[in-house]
Amino acid sequence: MLMAASQSGCDLINPEEQIPAFIRIDSITMTTDVATYGSPDQNFVDAWVYSNEQLVGIYELPAVVPIYASGESPVRIRAGIKMNGQVGTRIPYLYSRDFVDEVNLFEDSTVHLNPVLTYNPTFTPEWIEGFENPGISLSQSSVSEGTLTRVSGAQAYEGQSMQMHLSAGETVFECRENADHDLPGQGTPVLLEFTYRCNHRFFVGLFSTDQSGTYQIPIIVLNASEDWNRVYVNLTDIVSANASYIHHNSFFGYVRDDGFEGDIDVYIDNIKILY
Repeated sequence: MLMAASQSGCDLINPEEQIPAFIRIDSITMTTDVATYGSPDQNFVDAWVYSNEQLVGIYELPAVVPIYASGESPVRIRAGIKMNGQVGTRIPYLYSRDFVDEVNLFEDSTVHLNPVLTYNPTFTPEWIEGFENPGISLSQSSVSEGTLTRVSGAQAYEGQSMQMHLSAGETVFECRENADHDLPGQGTPVLLEFTYRCNHRFFVGLFSTDQSGTYQIPIIVLNASEDWNRVYVNLTDIVSANASYIHHNSFFGYVRDDGFEGDIDVYIDNIKILY
């Protein structure tokens, strides 16, 4: 009896550890109805993983996620992004449906999942511009030099892209949306996303209008990049800062840095405003 009690006590102090199952997630992508939602182009960097509706953790992709469950188990995966391109500001992407499935899990074995998400049908993007249609929704401002030109082939990202060009000796480039947007305030999340590459830094922001006038508000500066990047720009704080704002439209622009000689080219594609 003493030995049995001792053995029972050891089990309570040092219980047998459960062996997890594993889910490997290499990527999360999207598919879209292009006519309604534009290109499926995204840059999902994280997986927010839930098991039995409990958050297991936030994992940078590609990821191997331990799940302490076995048999048919409900798994939910949300896509994650870097807000304003900042590593320290990682949030779930709010506009897609989650991946939800019953996954058959086994201890010490790995299930491979690469979710393909769709947009949540309860919303429609406020602005889509992929530069594939005859007209475009951007125009150069009166202060701008240089040219705003549609490009294709090796210069483009997907189909056709937009080039914001300054030749040597030119200093200022700026373009803005043709249309105004009545965007929601009161903290409602509003996101501007697009894909870009550039050989010079450039600004992104809003022209915001109230009864007293229009204000140009820079939000983010994006540095030169030889590679194409997709960025998610937080518009929420600006849109919600002043309840009297009537409407907003986006702008892209740059001023030549001292010492930078030669042509400047900024390319953008697949623009969306979502809320």
